Amino acid sequence: MRKPPHEASPNSQLEAYVRRLVSSAMRDPVGLQDFALHALGAKVLPQLTTMAPGRWRGSLPQNAPEEALRDSLHVGQCWLVKGTSAQLGIALHSPVYPTHVTVDHVPLEIAPDIGQAPRRMLLWGLVEGKNNLGLYHELSPERAPDVFPADLGRNGPPVSGLSRFVLLASFEYNIFAPFHIQTFPVNPAIVDTGFYFGIVVLEILDNWGGDTTCLHRVRVHGHKRSY
Repeated sequence: MRKPPHEASPNSQLEAYVRRLVSSAMRDPVGLQDFALHALGAKVLPQLTTMAPGRWRGSLPQNAPEEALRDSLHVGQCWLVKGTSAQLGIALHSPVYPTHVTVDHVPLEIAPDIGQAPRRMLLWGLVEGKNNLGLYHELSPERAPDVFPADLGRNGPPVSGLSRFVLLASFEYNIFAPFHIQTFPVNPAIVDTGFYFGIVVLEILDNWGGDTTCLHRVRVHGHKRSY
């Protein structure tokens, strides 16, 4: 008996199923635009970065700060710094009203030294522009305690010069979480106030026990500012 012309054969159904699986596997699990992506024009700011290129003799190209802004996740390819703390200054490819930050690390099962994974982190935003400065002066530790953390004893990353910063997010990467790519929200006070940022600093406070720290990727998400 001939099959009706509209009825798909088992082979074509299997091929369609495989295509759907491949498409799903290749789709980014975060699903948010990354304003810190190097390929789109984001750049590392050496003056706001620990162990910037050239400061660590013997560092390899795959361990430069720019690695943390690339769309890749491979064992050994990361921004590698000595010690447990560091900061990474990023000029975003477009000014953004931030909503989330994502940290990528290789899965626990294949990481050569999971102790190198960053643990507690802060994301700072550099305050610049007339509108932002006006919003900054309207804020206070009483109104927005999460933006001005009293327990740190400072209102910015360790290396900040004379620039003004506000705290966008405080979060912890969990190596035991079900998924190795983890997204965290920006402080609601920042989102609700309407700050936008072109420069951010990721500060790594500590790691999971390693002598060095390996940051595979950081992403900054939000809504692009239109002029």
